[in-house]
Amino acid sequence: MADRWNGYRRFSGFDDITELVTLDSMMCPDVITDLCDDDWQHNIHEDFRTGLFRDADYLLHRQPLDPSLHQLIATCERPDGSESIPHGFAFCGYDIMDSYFGNSTLTNCGPIPEAFTPRDVNRYGLVEKLDAALKIRDTMRRLQPDDPHLGECDVWLLAQHLPRSDEP
Repeated sequence: MADRWNGYRRFSGFDDITELVTLDSMMCPDVITDLCDDDWQHNIHEDFRTGLFRDADYLLHRQPLDPSLHQLIATCERPDGSESIPHGFAFCGYDIMDSYFGNSTLTNCGPIPEAFTPRDVNRYGLVEKLDAALKIRDTMRRLQPDDPHLGECDVWLLAQHLPRSDEP
């Protein structure tokens, strides 16, 4: 695992990332891969995003998480700066996801020096400020307007769940 992480850091140039927090399904695959009947009362039904859920407590009861291996992320698509972070979560930054909602254009599309440099991402591999994330997104869209990853990419706010002492 350390060899893969070091190889990724060499490829990407992200030497300062200490923990990758992303919605990218290749970099951080979903823990819940098979939905059960109860999931449909708590998940998102739009845009094939059934792996996203509205209820953190449901998820924590549905699937025990090992904080050393798993992340529970609160997110907001197309934030405008007025969002509040849910109780029990800590702001991590802004990711930029491709139009398929599969890949992070920041951390999984390779270096794009015309749009951003490794210095533009924080220790989570995210952009710290919304205005900077929007500028990077707009640059990516302008550079590759017909590319499905960059041409219609969008900004997402990410906050990481802080485990309580009574959680496994």
